[in-house]
Amino acid sequence: MLIAKLRFLSLLIFLCVAFSAYAEDKKEGSAPAPGHSHSGESFDEGPRQSAVKVDGTGDVHFPITTKWSRGQQMFDQGIGQLHGFWFYEAERTFRQIAAEDPECAMAYWGMAMANWENSKRAKGFMAKAVERKDKISERELLYINAQEAFLADEPKDIKKRRQKLIEDIENIIHEFPEDIEAKAILAVRLWQFSRQGIPIGSRESVDALMQQVFQKTPLHPAHHFRIHLWDGKKPKRALSSAAVLHKTAPSIAHMWHMPGHIYDKLKRYSESAYHQEASARIDHAKQSHFQVLPDTIHNYAHNNEWLVRNWNHVGRANDAIIMSKGLIDNPQHPRLNHFGRGYCSVSFGRKRLAETLERFERWNEILQLSKTHYLEPTQKDRLQLDRLLLISRAHFELGDKNSLIGVSNQIKERINKAEELKKKKKEEARQKADKEKKNKEETDKMVKEAGKASDDKLKYLRPAIDEINVCLELLDGQKLNEERAKKIKRKKSPLALLHLKYGDPNKAKEISEQSVNENQNRTVPLAVRIHVLEKTGDQSAAAKEFSRLEKISAHVQLDAVPFSRLVPVAQRLGKSDDWRVKEPWRGEDFGSNKPQDLNHLGPLVYEPPKAPDFDLLGEDGSRISLKSFSGKPVILIFYLGHNCEHCVEQLNNFAPVASDFESAGIELVAIGPEPLAELAKAHDLCASDEKRFPFPLFSDLESGSFKDYRAYDDFEDMPLHGVFLIDGKGRMRWMDVGPEPFQDIPFLLRESKRLLSM
Repeated sequence: MLIAKLRFLSLLIFLCVAFSAYAEDKKEGSAPAPGHSHSGESFDEGPRQSAVKVDGTGDVHFPITTKWSRGQQMFDQGIGQLHGFWFYEAERTFRQIAAEDPECAMAYWGMAMANWENSKRAKGFMAKAVERKDKISERELLYINAQEAFLADEPKDIKKRRQKLIEDIENIIHEFPEDIEAKAILAVRLWQFSRQGIPIGSRESVDALMQQVFQKTPLHPAHHFRIHLWDGKKPKRALSSAAVLHKTAPSIAHMWHMPGHIYDKLKRYSESAYHQEASARIDHAKQSHFQVLPDTIHNYAHNNEWLVRNWNHVGRANDAIIMSKGLIDNPQHPRLNHFGRGYCSVSFGRKRLAETLERFERWNEILQLSKTHYLEPTQKDRLQLDRLLLISRAHFELGDKNSLIGVSNQIKERINKAEELKKKKKEEARQKADKEKKNKEETDKMVKEAGKASDDKLKYLRPAIDEINVCLELLDGQKLNEERAKKIKRKKSPLALLHLKYGDPNKAKEISEQSVNENQNRTVPLAVRIHVLEKTGDQSAAAKEFSRLEKISAHVQLDAVPFSRLVPVAQRLGKSDDWRVKEPWRGEDFGSNKPQDLNHLGPLVYEPPKAPDFDLLGEDGSRISLKSFSGKPVILIFYLGHNCEHCVEQLNNFAPVASDFESAGIELVAIGPEPLAELAKAHDLCASDEKRFPFPLFSDLESGSFKDYRAYDDFEDMPLHGVFLIDGKGRMRWMDVGPEPFQDIPFLLRESKRLLSM
């Protein structure tokens, strides 16, 4: 015990000394901490691995001053990536230029542009550009001055800075009227700022500006901005851009996604889904190639959840479920993708999966998936209530009253807890107010505020119980009258089916008609409407509506419940078993050179990349490779040596839970860029009662495996912190690379178990 205490004391002394030295280094401006950029804080984040030439990023040319022979070519690539909102890879491209030509001012300007929505990092990059202003052309200087002024702290009113940026870009156009890139940038800024308090005075004027760009370069990526310009106003105006955008930058997923905006607004859901599927496949191919987690990419999760919605509209039930599950299966990460963050894969995936299962009446599948990670219980109160309500609807539709009562009891328990907590908090607030001698008005305010959290929770818990109570009454033989119907919080099509089964058939017809009118060109509401009409004896109207459904039936999944129950209608009308329309679903204005099949673009859902092999020497002289684990999962911890304070902290965070990883069948291996003789010094810093870390350390003095796993800053030639989960098939299932070591070990353990269970 005494030895353990002495070892722990030694570690504390080491950490204190290391931290003191680090603080002194920072103060004196000397070398940064291991893993951190020598160029400044802005360079710590973002891509730190080298860029390559990527074909198909756009026909653009933006002349710059650079000494690197390939600098101009790569800068044009970066501008194309910016136009396609492929910001992460654009920053990589501009970093490559700066690595080859550190004095290229516009490379740093490009990095700032790639961080348009991250002003802190953008300011750091612009500072580097400003330092090099004396080495560039007059035109480049105007670009740098414009962005420098926009990122300045004065004037405080951001609207004034936005207006000035518009004027500064206009000035570039005045001085250099042939600069079509300035015109393209002005167009996108006008659109962006229109959503931030500076209305577009004339969309026709902005469109005319872009026509100048297209006159010179017909397939310029600015077609992207033209779609945004008309998307929310007159989407038909952008059909010509939607037809060609994929040609302007075919390697950028977002440039396939954007036409989907226009077709969706025009209720042309099959054509919209086509582009979103293409975008998803390209993203998945690029994510594996560049070894980045899916949610690193701008707009990725949104594209795929929208694709699910459109597949729902056209009747592709199974495909919608596959994509929803794929989003849930994506690697979760505390920074990028988790239930606490709404705009990400797992949140979108779960929401769209629930919607799809309910829309296509997959009641048994709901109950099955509720026992898996796809619809597992969660600590998020609202999310858990949504789950319970979905399960309750499945039990109701299957006529399982006892199970429905069980769900009801769970929700009632939550209501009771919320009410008890509300009562307790309000009483505590009242006592606090009395103690502080507050007047009645102040006391009432404090008491009301104390109960607000519980009140907010009760606002969605109580309606759920109301709906379940109605369902129980219906199962007991009661009729669905108007009062009961108000308590059922479901969409109109399922509500129409409930009226058909439990209530007034005429009400079912009325509501189903409303649903069709509100959901133009959507197959499921129309299928429900046909079923209701057929069951209520209105065969003439059913036949008429069936004719409407046929016209949009190209992608309908015939065995899905809403369509399979139309078999009697189809037979009565003399239709074949496959009554779907065989005519092309693409409009004449859809555009040319769009492949029929999209499989060649990439996988439909994310596929983890293959992990590189390695050959490393251990402290005992043994060698290790990926094959050494005989198909067992392994977590590779790339640490930066025993002199790295945070690395030692990370290893000590892994040590106490090493047995938990072992119980999960996962081995831990730490790899450091130091000689064999130095590995023992890392073990000396183990804070546990043992004399060594409970996992082996291996030497990678040349950082070869760091480079292979992209845990390496190619631009500054130094290793980075990294953690990787490799499954038994040699696939890289999870990763984290950055300036700081990953420290949320409990999260990693949970996520590793989840990923390996699939």
